[in-house]
Amino acid sequence: MRNGFTLLGSRMVNGGVDHDTIYVGRDDGRFREVQIVVERAPIELYDVAITFGNGDRFEPRTRLAYGRDTSTRNIDLPGGARVIQRVDFHYGNLAAREAKVEVWAR
Repeated sequence: MRNGFTLLGSRMVNGGVDHDTIYVGRDDGRFREVQIVVERAPIELYDVAITFGNGDRFEPRTRLAYGRDTSTRNIDLPGGARVIQRVDFHYGNLAAREAKVEVWAR
């Protein structure tokens, strides 16, 4: 746990433009906000789509470059505490090193 946040999953960004999905699910709980953490190397985060348990999607504006060991702001989820089914990312490396992207929620 990190400042009241629970780790939902992580992925390695290992070259060029990449797409990944972190599957979550009902057993992980209900959440009001998420935060995306970037470790090891900088990335450019193009798009993030959060799909909720009822199939609704939320696409917060995140198109920015994130440096090594940085994070997004806390992103409030619409509609109060929600079950997150999955989080989809499109991103690219900004350095020759592998980056690690984590999704945290509370």
